[in-house]
Amino acid sequence: MNIRTKRIALITAAAALALWPLGAAAELKPGTVYKIGWASDKSNYLSFVDEPLAKGMEIAIEEINAKGGIAGKVKIELDRRDMKSDPMLGATVVQELIAAGANFIVTTCDTDVSLPGAQMAAKASLPVISSCGADAAGPSQVPGGFGFLNVPGTLTQGAMLAEYAAKKGYKKAFTLKSKSEGYTHTLGVAFEERFRELGGEIVGEAYYTLGDSSYRVTATKMASSDADVIMTNTFPPDTTAFLKDLERLGNTKPIIMVDGNDTPVIFDAGGQLDISAMTTYGGNRTPGSAFETFEKEYRAKFGADPESLQTALGYDLVVSVAAAVEAARSTEGAAVRDALDNVENVAGATGLISYKNSPIGRGIPKKDYAVVTFDRANRKFVVVEVGFPQKFPPVK
Repeated sequence: MNIRTKRIALITAAAALALWPLGAAAELKPGTVYKIGWASDKSNYLSFVDEPLAKGMEIAIEEINAKGGIAGKVKIELDRRDMKSDPMLGATVVQELIAAGANFIVTTCDTDVSLPGAQMAAKASLPVISSCGADAAGPSQVPGGFGFLNVPGTLTQGAMLAEYAAKKGYKKAFTLKSKSEGYTHTLGVAFEERFRELGGEIVGEAYYTLGDSSYRVTATKMASSDADVIMTNTFPPDTTAFLKDLERLGNTKPIIMVDGNDTPVIFDAGGQLDISAMTTYGGNRTPGSAFETFEKEYRAKFGADPESLQTALGYDLVVSVAAAVEAARSTEGAAVRDALDNVENVAGATGLISYKNSPIGRGIPKKDYAVVTFDRANRKFVVVEVGFPQKFPPVK
């Protein structure tokens, strides 16, 4: 049995054993198709994360289908359509996907932008998950318990970043946040709350609007402050503009940033990356890990290394859904929703994935974070720490 076969066997067996009582009267029918409909961004500002995710999803679907499908019976089909990061277009695309027979809905990598489509899916009694949207309040905004995240959310990530900062000995932080969306606000607030709990002080706060191209005023305040660390909740292209303005000022304060920067384009941001670190997903990437296996499969299929760690999240999403369908022994929406709520220790590319009794909140998986630094010369992310925060703010 090769590595790929072993991994699929582990995924399906673990899910079936853990969740056997769910949907016990149902039965998956051989030769049927389970259609995942994805209202994805192919052409606008969120495409930089949805495109890598799509490749990870493709690898997982091929793995599962090569074994005959979910439970060896039900093949997975992906119907991906462009919603251009437009919330209203996203709702229309979700309607189209439902009409085309989607059994499960995936939305783009932003819970705010995804919300109209997610609510449309719930109205049709279909479970829905954001590809990598992280606002911890996202699932509670979707009726009927049909909403899910594919990542542990903003509150745990903010806390993880704060705990890393405390371990580094930073005592005073200057934060950059945005009220443009839940992700760019709640993550920063979670960082501030946990940093203060650990004895840190927030000596300055600044706000930006998504798409800002100049940060000179904010960068000047930060560089001249008595902060010993800068925390930014920007993502490209905003991060690139921000870091270049800091570089022009000769900033030497260390910078900590968030997973939205987990993309190859971040290496265009310049020298400030040499004093930066980032929280992201991916967990254990040591030799023999699930992530290393995933990377090998990616290279075999696409002829290159994964363009970012977001690819692994695409893989995680599909195996989690497949585990839920097998455990439910049904493709019916409510049954799959209930099964996904009880998924435990599914083997993803980023490590083990558990929705059951999640300490974060319903619909939000527990999985490990990685703290990475930047190898600019080789355009690589370097893992320096793996783990999960000891404490984090509650979902509100």
